[in-house]
Order: sequence, then structure tokens, then C-alpha cells
Amino acid sequence: MIPAGYLLKRVVAPPEYLADAQLTEVCSVADCVNDDVVDVQEAWEHNGFGVANDAAQLWRMAAEAGADVEAATLFYYEVYEQEIESDGWSFDPAEWRPLTYLDHGQKTSVTPPSEATVFGFDVVVFENSLDHSPLSCNHIAAQADVNQHCLFETLESAKSAIDAGIFGGGCEPGVYRIFSVAVVAANAGR
Repeated sequence: MIPAGYLLKRVVAPPEYLADAQLTEVCSVADCVNDDVVDVQEAWEHNGFGVANDAAQLWRMAAEAGADVEAATLFYYEVYEQEIESDGWSFDPAEWRPLTYLDHGQKTSVTPPSEATVFGFDVVVFENSLDHSPLSCNHIAAQADVNQHCLFETLESAKSAIDAGIFGGGCEPGVYRIFSVAVVAANAGR
């Protein structure tokens, strides 16, 4: 796994369409269901993975925007060394390739946190940016073996689900990547 970066997010209860999936919260990487407190991509302060290089950057942006951070959660991500492209309908397990960066000229220089708790693994779709987390935004969690955080428990289970085509049948087109999702110790980087 490669250090990818950080996001400051609002963790939310599962939407009604995922009520039967035995979830207690959604901790997706993309902001389709659980939004970002500050949008590093919109501000062009993201790195080559579409997230922030460090926590201090997020806290600074939140303070400058006057954002409410009382219930915010700081997440740290790492990304699997390979990716696979799909039209959203079919996946060929033989098509895994080495990971690429977003081509926006942003520098990626991430220092992992000293303490973080891994919640699981999310599958994230990239087109021109970090776009979707199909487990939550395309309702895939309703048919996948996910944990209470709307994440796969292991990297292997996330990769196996992609290879088996669980994201086929009309999910988002683009480059599929697997991110580990970890919660950073309270108030880190402030």
C-alpha cells in the first residue's frame, strides 16, 4: 500500500437505500454520501490521489472557510499499488496495471500519521478526479460483504469483489482503485 493522504469528513448514517445492509455508518472516500468538510479538489490543493498531503492543510482550510469541524473525522488513506479500468459494465481481472497519479501536476508527498485505526477498504472510481465510492453511491454495499462502516474488511476481499464483477452492470466508468480507510487519532494535525 502507498500513502495517499488525508480528508476531513462528516461520517453519516447509511442512506435509506442501504438500510438493509447492516451498516451503522458510511466512511466512504468519495463525497457522494458522506461529504468532505473542505473540498481540496475544488480548491486545487489536492495531491495526485485527489486528497490532501497532510492533516494540517485540512485544518487550515477549514479554519479559513469557517467550517464547523465539531463532528468532523480526520481520515488517512493508503492506496493499493495497482488499478483497473472499466466501462462500469465489465471487468477483466487480467487488466490490473501499476497505479497512476492524477495528471494535474499536484505534488504527492504524504507523511503517514503516528496513530490511526484502519476501518476497512473502499473501492474508489477516478475519471478526472476522485469521483465515486460505488459501495455507497451505487448501492453495491447492499449486495457486497461489507463491514458496519460500508467498507470491505480486507484488501483481498475488495480486490476479489472487483475481479468477480460485483461493480459491473452499470457502475461508474473510470479507473478503479482500492483505498484503505483509517481514522486518525482525535485532533491530529491541528
